Amino acid sequence: MKIKNFTYLCGPMEQITVERMTGWRKDAASYLNERGIDVLDPTRRVSFHDQLVNGDMKLEDEVRTMNISKRIFKQDLEDVANSKVVLADVRRSSGKGTGTACELMFAHMKNKIIILWADKEDRPHPFIEAMGTEKHFSLAEALLAVRSYY
Repeated sequence: MKIKNFTYLCGPMEQITVERMTGWRKDAASYLNERGIDVLDPTRRVSFHDQLVNGDMKLEDEVRTMNISKRIFKQDLEDVANSKVVLADVRRSSGKGTGTACELMFAHMKNKIIILWADKEDRPHPFIEAMGTEKHFSLAEALLAVRSYY
C-alpha cells in the first residue's frame, strides 16, 4: 500500500463488544468519506476479535492464536504507517487500550498527526497526552480537527 492521505481509526478492541468497537468508527468513516478522506479501520479484521469477545472460538492451539494476533498487529502497524492522521479514542470508558497505546507510540515515532478524543473528566496518561497533536472532548470536534489536516 502506498502512503496516502488515510486517517487511521485507533481505539480499544480488546474485551469490548463489536458494537463498542465499530460504532464510533462507522460514524467517523462515514463523516470523513463524505468529505473525500479515506480511512483505515482495523475493525475490518474484527472476526478474530469478535470470536474472542463472544467466546465462540475454542482455540486449543496457542501457537496458532499467537500467530493470528501477530499478523493482526503487523497489519495494524502497516495501516498506521500508511496514514497521515491517526484519530484515537482514548476515553477511559472505551476499554483497556493497551493496543491503542502501542499504536500511538508507533504513530508518534513515525511523526503522524495524532488527534486524541477523550471525555472531559478523563485524565489520559501523560505519555498519551504528550504524543497527541491535539485533544478534543467530542467525536464531532475530533473529526473537525482531522478534516483540518486535509
